[in-house]
Amino acid sequence: MFGKRTSFGGNTPAAPPPVRPAPAATIPDRVEAYRPPAPESSRSRADEVLDLRSPAEARRDKDYFQTKSAIFNALIDSIDLSQLATMDQQAAREEIRDIVAEIIALKSIVMSISEQEDLLEDICNDVLGYGPLEPLLARDDIADIMVNGSQKCYIEVGGKVKLTNVRFRDDAHLMNVCQRIVSQVGRRVDEASPICDARLPDGSRVNVIAPPLSIDGVTLTIRKFKKDKLTLQQLVKYGSISPEGAEVLRILGRVRANVLISGGTGSGKTTLLNCLTAFIERDERVITCEDSAELQLQQPHVVRLETRPPNLEGEGEITMRDLVRNCLRMRPERIIVGEVRGPEAFDLLQAMNTGHDGSMGTLHANSPR
Repeated sequence: MFGKRTSFGGNTPAAPPPVRPAPAATIPDRVEAYRPPAPESSRSRADEVLDLRSPAEARRDKDYFQTKSAIFNALIDSIDLSQLATMDQQAAREEIRDIVAEIIALKSIVMSISEQEDLLEDICNDVLGYGPLEPLLARDDIADIMVNGSQKCYIEVGGKVKLTNVRFRDDAHLMNVCQRIVSQVGRRVDEASPICDARLPDGSRVNVIAPPLSIDGVTLTIRKFKKDKLTLQQLVKYGSISPEGAEVLRILGRVRANVLISGGTGSGKTTLLNCLTAFIERDERVITCEDSAELQLQQPHVVRLETRPPNLEGEGEITMRDLVRNCLRMRPERIIVGEVRGPEAFDLLQAMNTGHDGSMGTLHANSPR
């Protein structure tokens, strides 16, 4: 399968059966656009918040970067990227790890076991994942990731915003990572279309704004989706709502009351909406309309709809109002709008008053009034 690998003295192994194709042109494009980050920022471990390294550590990082660059180039010369793209990601990751371990042995590179593990993980992330962002995405305690150009990356942990030492090589490297993210949901970001909303496979919300609108380089913002979904019982336990208030909300969900949740940015509107949807009966037909799909309904009869931005010619846009209007022709019992912020408000109100009781939505506002 990896035809060039014979240069290391081994026979070409039999190709394992592909399990799940990767997105078209994903891996070759990533490697073509990738160059290892600058030496002073090669250590992008997620738990290193604020770069407080000593000169000795900085020198060690420089050696690490040079080693990583040499091994990465040897890896690219040793594998068939088009064949790698047809493999399941886990299988591809294992194959890369095997080849890198072989390269390290053949080049007689002296590394500790922990350094070798760090190197293997970094190279796998660069080829198959989101590069320097991977360790941050793996941590469930991080609520937001904010990349302000290629040299500054902030995270929110426990309600506090902190600067990390995560860096990208340059704006082209950062833009390449952004393209990987948005291409998974059939969107793009470039100078012709510099603003893009997308989502990660786990439901995390992504916003990208690129030059010329973003003056200091590409800006990437990720609102992470927690793996453990909050429930009303947990909100009561944390003191976010009283037991009596939770009971009122449970009854509102059961009796098909129309509900609009208002609040500011990051106040928990979508979280509360997810909690309320838990009380929808399992035999009801529910249709959701969102700009980027975030809601995680557990009912079996759910239809999820998502808006679409215009193409390069400015055509083909599907707005939230288009989705809400189309919902009325899909025999919904409840309509849930992820965020009401435009003319779709009229259509949703009309639906609420014409037999679609129990519809829900969120909106940005300082107060319900």
